[in-house]
Amino acid sequence: MNVILIVLDTWRRDHVGCYDNSRIHTPNIDRFAERGAVFENAYLASYPTLPCRRDIATGRYEFPWRGWGGIEPDDVTLGGTVHEAGKVSYFFTDVYHHWTSNPGSGYWRPFSGFDFVRGQERDRYVTDSDIVFENRTLDYPPHNRPEQPHFRNAQYIRKEERDWFSPQLFSRAARWLQHNADQEFFLMIDSFDPHEPWDPPRHYVKLYDDSEDDVMEYPVAPYDWVDGNLTEAELKRVQAIYAGEVTMVDRWVGHFLDQVENMGLMDNTMVILASDHGTHNGDHGRTGKNWVLWNEITRIPMIVWHPEFGHGARPVQFVQPVDYFPTVVEAMGLGVPDGVNLHG
Repeated sequence: MNVILIVLDTWRRDHVGCYDNSRIHTPNIDRFAERGAVFENAYLASYPTLPCRRDIATGRYEFPWRGWGGIEPDDVTLGGTVHEAGKVSYFFTDVYHHWTSNPGSGYWRPFSGFDFVRGQERDRYVTDSDIVFENRTLDYPPHNRPEQPHFRNAQYIRKEERDWFSPQLFSRAARWLQHNADQEFFLMIDSFDPHEPWDPPRHYVKLYDDSEDDVMEYPVAPYDWVDGNLTEAELKRVQAIYAGEVTMVDRWVGHFLDQVENMGLMDNTMVILASDHGTHNGDHGRTGKNWVLWNEITRIPMIVWHPEFGHGARPVQFVQPVDYFPTVVEAMGLGVPDGVNLHG
C-alpha cells in the first residue's frame, strides 16, 4: 500500500467545515473528510514547527529532551526506513527551516528524493535590488519587517495564483505522482501554509472581510496581547487574512487529491492530512503562537483515508504525530527496524 502524509503548518482545527465551522470555506477538505476518518482527539506533541517534524521523522518525542534542531546522524527515520526497504520515499516542502544555517537541517536526507519550493518567510532566495513593491496582495509595510525576504520573493515570483507557495507545492506533488504511481511509495508533503506570513490573493480575504476600510494589515500578527497592539478592525482583518490563507490552501489540497482520485490511487493508498499546531487569533485576548498552550494551539485537525477502514468514522482515540511512523510502516507491510523504540 502507498501512503501520503500531508502536513499543513499552523492550521487551526476550527478552520475547516468537518470540525463544525461552516463559516470557513474548505469544500475540498470537507469532501475528503466525508469519506475518511475525522479524529476528534488529535493533539500536538512537540512544538512548534521543527520539533514536530522530528516527532514525525523519528516516531519519538522531541520534547522535553531537545528543542529546535535537526536530524542526528544516528536517527532512524520514517523516510529512511521506507527507502532502505526498497520502496520509494519522497519529500516535498516549502518550509524554509529545513534549509537554514541554524541546526534545522537533515530532514530530507533519508528520503529517496526531495523537492524544495523556495521563497517562504525568511528564505533569502531573491536579492534583486530593482524589485518594485507595487500591486501588492495586502497593504503591509514592505521594508521594515523581519519577513521582508518573503515579500521580496513573492513580488518576484507571483503573476497568478498558481505562483503562490502552496499552489506550487501541491502542483509539483501532483506531477510527481504522474511519474511514480507505478511503484509503491511513501510521499510526504510538508506545507508551510497556512503559517504566517499570510498574504493570499485578495479575493480569498474578501470572503471573510469585504469592507473597504483603510486598515493596517498584519500578515504576521503580533505574538502578544490584542489590547494595545490591534484595533478591533485590525483584528478582524487579521482573522480574515488567515481564513483566506486556509481557503487558498484548501483549493490546492483539493487539486492534489483530485489527482490521486483520478489516477485510481485511492484504492491502494492511505492518506493522512493533519496540522502540526494551531495559533491564537484573538482567542483568550492573544494573537500568534504564544507559549500558553490553549486548545487553539494544541488540538489539531487530523483526517485519515484508508481504502478498507474508517469511512465516515469519528474516532475518539488520543493520537499525536509520533503515531505516524508505526502507522505508515505497518500500512506498507514493513516492520519497525530492530532496536528502535518508538513512542507512538
